[in-house]
Order: sequence, then C-alpha cells, then structure tokens
Amino acid sequence: MAEKVNNFPPLPKFIPLKPCFYQDFEADIPPQHLSMTKRLYYLWMLNSVTLAVNLVGCLAWLIGGGGAT
Repeated sequence: MAEKVNNFPPLPKFIPLKPCFYQDFEADIPPQHLSMTKRLYYLWMLNSVTLAVNLVGCLAWLIGGGGAT
C-alpha cells in the first residue's frame, strides 16, 4: 500500500508551511454522493472567500472613517 501524502490545504511552494491533511474525494466519498459533496465543498469555499472579502471591506471602511455619506 502506498503511503498517502498530505495534500490539504493546497499551499504555494514559497510558503514554509506544509499541508496537514490527506483529502481525496474519489477515495473517501461514495460515488453516489460525490457530485453533491463537491458542490457543497465549492459552495463552502465561495462562502469563506466572500466572508474574507467582507471582513477586509468592513475594516477598510472602519479605518477610513466609517462615514455614511
């Protein structure tokens, strides 16, 4: 049996941190649920990015004075 190398989260090579988990949709999820699982995963990733952008925008607004006009 081949050793499974950690591959999640995917990080660029210039970051000194290494992935901490092994993730393989095809091996871990039953085939009948694979499509829904991938859709939910990508939706969760989109939600996370949206929340991060919202946080940055709110901090910029707050630091900039927070005027309503």
